[in-house]
Amino acid sequence: MPTAEKVIKEIYLLPMKEREKVVRHIIEFGIKISHHDIPEILDINEWQDKIASKPFNLKQASEYVGVSSVTLRRWIKTGKVSAYKIGRAYTFEVVDLKRFKKSYLTKKFIKLKFRKLPEAP
Repeated sequence: MPTAEKVIKEIYLLPMKEREKVVRHIIEFGIKISHHDIPEILDINEWQDKIASKPFNLKQASEYVGVSSVTLRRWIKTGKVSAYKIGRAYTFEVVDLKRFKKSYLTKKFIKLKFRKLPEAP
């Protein structure tokens, strides 16, 4: 019977494209066994809810949004992003960051898409 350790070692031996397929499948569908009486081993929605229940620190939030921690601090000071300050540390609600990231990326995409290109000489 294969163990998790053996399966993980086998995954690491796969070419990178194949590893990406495995990871993508786990993220999108979880790990399901074909027999309908056996419950799903990994429930992605439950996993995401578990992650979202814990607030992010400044480093985690900046990595999630895709900006530097300096930029994120500036956005906090200007009110662009909401955060809680406990002592000297910032904490962020994952739900708020998710909402901000979606809004921020949408605005960024629109600016890039409709940006006026310079005319050729």
